[in-house]
Amino acid sequence: MPPRPAFNRKSETTAAVAAVCPFCSLLCDDLELRQTDDRSFKITRNGCARARADFARAPIVSEPLVGGQSTSLENAVVAAARLLKRSEQPLIAGLATDVDGIRAAVDLAERCGGILDHVHGDVMNATTSVLQSRGWYATTLSELRNRADFVLLAGVDLNERYENLSRRCLRPAASLHPKNLRKRRVVYLGGAASAPRDESTECISCRAESMAETLQALLATLKGARLTARSIGGVSRKTLGRLADSMNAAAYAVIVFAPASLGVHRESAIAAICDIADELNREGRGAILSLSGDDGGQTAVSTCTWMTGYPLRVSFGKTLHYDPVANSTNKLMDSGAVDGLVWVDAFGRHPDPPAGNAATVILSSVKTAAAQTAAVYIPVGTPGVDHFSRLLRTDSVVSLPLPGLRHAGLPDVAAVLTAITSRL
Repeated sequence: MPPRPAFNRKSETTAAVAAVCPFCSLLCDDLELRQTDDRSFKITRNGCARARADFARAPIVSEPLVGGQSTSLENAVVAAARLLKRSEQPLIAGLATDVDGIRAAVDLAERCGGILDHVHGDVMNATTSVLQSRGWYATTLSELRNRADFVLLAGVDLNERYENLSRRCLRPAASLHPKNLRKRRVVYLGGAASAPRDESTECISCRAESMAETLQALLATLKGARLTARSIGGVSRKTLGRLADSMNAAAYAVIVFAPASLGVHRESAIAAICDIADELNREGRGAILSLSGDDGGQTAVSTCTWMTGYPLRVSFGKTLHYDPVANSTNKLMDSGAVDGLVWVDAFGRHPDPPAGNAATVILSSVKTAAAQTAAVYIPVGTPGVDHFSRLLRTDSVVSLPLPGLRHAGLPDVAAVLTAITSRL
């Protein structure tokens, strides 16, 4: 590949273009970007901190590596296929890619007898486990924007994460039901450090480690139980009573939560949230909305389910086998149960694979020291930036097409994995 040209990073050379942001599971589709001379992007409208940082990355300029030495893409693909042929139990993980990339990963796992897991597998598995065991009343971003008159944010950080949720769904400029929007109450329950800074959101401070306990106390209050403790998780009994009364009085209450922020007891917290929605639906209307699936996580779960009937953590050995506990990336790597690892990180947020003794193939849109020590490293494009892509939104009901915004000459994950599969 040619050497990186010398660019003046301060110069902006192209007209502003509309774009969908692929860097979190909200998939905000109203961004406006301007490309700079180094082919990175500056957001001129509707960005957030994460989008600004990720769009500001210039495309990677690197050749594939085998054993730390530069080589051609063809040679790197052959080396990766050779590694998987020798592997008795390979793991294809990270899976931070788009629909086509996940389809190719499933095909590869089926061919080489591999296991599939996502970089956010532990968090997503907690949500999936609750859904599988008890079901839930879930809503969508559009329903939240247009119909809810009461919103409880359970630990959702609108300052550092999901900034645009407020602009797009909680306090949008317009709604299909303006009356609901005008009377909407938004209440935050969670740690004081993550409390929203805007004055329109009511904040109830709760110890982050006690979120599950506090939600269970709220559920008991909704059911009419009298709490004996004066406070739970730092929230007074009286405050919980007022919150329960407000939720019962709402025409449509929605509990929004981010599983990653619910701590080690997230399954208990999610189950309590689902039970609260159940209770609200006895005489009124309530629903939940989970904010998860970043780095293509929701895309990975949905696509794998379409193709196999299981939501990741599935292995293709002698038979198709789903085990959400044993097929965890960390468990497999820590125990040495896998001897080959294909690590996929097309969004550039998790370029380093977990430590272990498995021979490793890295596909990433950034290059770190791990690329030099991996058996094979192949640079790939970012979905929706360097090539056309399809991604699923966090509520799993909308699949968005993302046109490529630049031509960096980088292969996409699907093309690389398909090429590896064809050589097995």
